[in-house]
Amino acid sequence: MDHRTPKQSLHQPPLALASLEASPRTSEAPYRLLVEQQTDLIVQVDTEGRFLFVNAGYCKTFDKREDELIGQRFMPLVHPDDRAETEATMATLAHPPHRCYLEQRAMTRDGWRWFGWSDAAVLDEHGQVTGIIGIGRDIHEQKLAQLRLLQTQRMLELALESGGIGTYTANFTTGEVFIDDRYLAQIGYEPGQTQVTYDWWRANVHPEDLARFADQTEQVMFGGLDDFIAEYRFRHCDGHWVWIQDHARVYDRDPDGIALAASGLRIDITRRKEAELQLAYHAEHDPLTDLLNRRGMWRAIRSIQAQSQRGQRPHAIAILDLDFFKRINDEHGHLVGDQMLQRIATLLRDNTREADWIARWGGEEFLILMPDTNLAQARGLIERLRQQIETTRFLIDDRALQITVSVGLSAARLDEDDSQDALVSRADNALYAAKTAGRNRVYTEADLDAGAMSSPC
Repeated sequence: MDHRTPKQSLHQPPLALASLEASPRTSEAPYRLLVEQQTDLIVQVDTEGRFLFVNAGYCKTFDKREDELIGQRFMPLVHPDDRAETEATMATLAHPPHRCYLEQRAMTRDGWRWFGWSDAAVLDEHGQVTGIIGIGRDIHEQKLAQLRLLQTQRMLELALESGGIGTYTANFTTGEVFIDDRYLAQIGYEPGQTQVTYDWWRANVHPEDLARFADQTEQVMFGGLDDFIAEYRFRHCDGHWVWIQDHARVYDRDPDGIALAASGLRIDITRRKEAELQLAYHAEHDPLTDLLNRRGMWRAIRSIQAQSQRGQRPHAIAILDLDFFKRINDEHGHLVGDQMLQRIATLLRDNTREADWIARWGGEEFLILMPDTNLAQARGLIERLRQQIETTRFLIDDRALQITVSVGLSAARLDEDDSQDALVSRADNALYAAKTAGRNRVYTEADLDAGAMSSPC
């Protein structure tokens, strides 16, 4: 009898065979004819596993004659890897209900194939097993499909586990969300610790992020868009925010196109986001002073200029240059020079408005962007800064150092097509004029146009 690794089948086994009783030969013929016509494999073996009967279907499957099989053991036909489980499963036939189902591979005329066997014990009047009747069915294609599905499920589980990917299914009719343990682990909850619903999810998404993809959510819920893809911050159970990448797809809608159910994947991307934000920060900030660098300031200027043009709101910029800074490097060394730049950066941060943008523009130059500020207001702010720098004694390595600053100032021209480059260029020209006029002064584009120079205060 050919058997495979005996495992519990996912489908119901065929009806168990009843114990055979001796019958007159005249009444046996119809039953023998019925058995011989079966496409299923039908065998009877003794308690040692030797064939007592094989039907034509069995002989055809294994390309053997009946006389080649009768008296031989069935086990040599079974795949070596399946023999131990076959023996263990068939041993259960000695106990009620005296039936078993097993799956195993056997060497057929077409090579190794999977079979499902329903076996029943033949009992004597004392309830002792005298033989076994088995009905086998070729389940090779079904078994291969089952194994492929199992392999796919294992690979999917491994991918989900390795990637820390949580899964969920949302029922929008009831508001219920069915989740796995990885989903909960991303936000610090144990299984069963919280009830997840659609409303609960919305309440825990960061308000700024929820507003950002509100339009997408509406399109997904009410038709026109089947996929929801977003990156957002979600509240961890201890209160901090974690970054989540969410990809969901609607798979059921009502006749009006309203979403009924969706399934999705969630990945914790906090580390990636933090790394991206860190990279973005360093890309736009000066490592020495922690102020914006040129790249960061240009982005700020473009943004403020666009807002100003839309709302016709003024803004101004100032370029500050430390006077004779090279002397500090030459006389005290570059380390002291670096500390001086850091002290100036701190002074600028502490004495400008929260809305102002500050950058290390290059070398010993700094640029200050002042939104909602006209030229006269900017001049007053920058003049106070110039005086503050001039009167401050910077204690660096037990040295009391002083320095002055020259400043060029310009304001956006809202009544004409004014570019960022032109705005900065006018401030740069004013700075050059201030340095030419003797340094330690604020010079505006208005002074440049009038040919007059501001004197030190």
